[in-house]
Order: sequence, then C-alpha cells, then structure tokens
Amino acid sequence: MIPSVRGHSRSASGGSVVEEIRKLECRYPEIVLTGINLGRWGRDLPGRPRLAFLVRRILEESEVRRIRLSSVEPMDWSRELLALVAESPRIADHVHMPLQSGSDAVLRRMRRRYRIRHYESRVRHARAAMPRASIGADVMVGFPGETDAEFEETLAFVERMPFTYLHVFPFSPREGTPAADNAIQISRAVKRERSCALRSLIARKNLEFRESFVGRRVSAVAMGTGEASTRALSSNFIDITLTRSVTKAPRITDIRIDSVEGRHTFGLPLN
Repeated sequence: MIPSVRGHSRSASGGSVVEEIRKLECRYPEIVLTGINLGRWGRDLPGRPRLAFLVRRILEESEVRRIRLSSVEPMDWSRELLALVAESPRIADHVHMPLQSGSDAVLRRMRRRYRIRHYESRVRHARAAMPRASIGADVMVGFPGETDAEFEETLAFVERMPFTYLHVFPFSPREGTPAADNAIQISRAVKRERSCALRSLIARKNLEFRESFVGRRVSAVAMGTGEASTRALSSNFIDITLTRSVTKAPRITDIRIDSVEGRHTFGLPLN
C-alpha cells in the first residue's frame, strides 16, 4: 500500500546532494544521509550509480567532518560500501540494517527480498571490518501468522548476532494490505510480551557493548546550538553524558568513557 501511494523511488542528483552538504558543513560537524530506500540511491539516474559512489563523491567534494548513513537494506550493503565505511575516518562507525524478522518463513510472508543467511553474511562482514562499530536493526513482532516457534527463531538470531541496539515495534495493520486481511492476527498482549523479550535481550547486549569502551577514547559530536553541551553522540552511536561541559557545540571532540550505569554512559571530554 505505501509504495503504491508513494510511487517510484526518485534519487536526488549527486551534485544537489553535495551542494546541500556544502551549505550545512560550516554549521554542523556531522551530517546524516537519509531517505526512503537510501541504499537504492542512483538506480534511476543515468549510468545507475550506487550509494558508494555518492558517498565517495561527498568525501572528495566537501569538507564535512563526518557523515553517517541511516538505514540501508541488507542487500544494498555491498562489499564496496562496507569497505568505504570501514576505511574512511570521516564516516561514522555505524551500520543500521533492517531485519524485520529472524525467521525465513516470516520474511517470505513479508515478501522480503533477503533471507537470514544473506543478512547474516552482511552483518558478519561488517563486524569483521569494523570491530568497534555499532550495528543496529529494526525488528517487527506480531506479523500475522507469526508463531511462537518463529518468534523464538528471531530471539535466537538476535542473541547470536553482534547487534548493539534494536528498534523493536509491533505489527500495525494498514487497511487494504494483504497482511491486514490475514485472518491470523496476533493479539496485543502477545505483541507486548514479544516486544518486552526482545528489548530485554538487546538491553543486555547494548550494556555489554558500552561497557567494553570504559577507559577508552571515542570520537563524538558534542550536541547543542552554540551553548555549553553536556551530551554527545559517539561515532559508533553511544549516547554519552559529559561530566564536564563542552563549549561551542556542536563540534567533534575526543571523549574518554569513564563509566556505564544502566542505560547511561558517562565520559570526560579530552579537548
């Protein structure tokens, strides 16, 4: 339903993207590349360039300190794109790869183009290339017909994968879609239970990830609008509470992570 309303994907030209970034780079040290189906950028342009081409052009033709890629579909994380993110100090150590489900049966019913083996190979390659990177995913619970066994497959998959965070959300029917017309709808109570199970699991994995950086230095953007900042976001997507404020935010600064307490991470600016 959504694609039929939205229409075909339309890519902004590489030149217009670079021009916009040049306008923003003097105000913002980090710029996020985002869009619907970001990984499909360029498929409708002459020569059918790929996202890696655009990212490389941004690096060559602008002076932005850091760019961050938002959500990119699994099959669009090409080896070229992963290598570029891993090798460039001006690209955030951050991979967000929508998953939706850890069950092939559910993915088929969702009409997704990938299967678990494809997804896992991309994530494993990303982790090997970027040991310090955050790796996140979107996961839907309660898709029509999702059995307890299929949900357990998702839990097991999330457990064994090097995810550092998840966006967990319940299936919400949209009138006129095949999924909404499916007779096997999952109750709200079951969706809530499954969401809680996934969030509990990823909270533990996220805590372990953040704890691994205690005593280490990270590069982060001190966030603010020209005032003293007490919050920063690291290149690898750790939200940090600063124990000493940083002036002239937003700006990129080195931070030593000193402690982790539950959901909170505390760090000291080093410059």
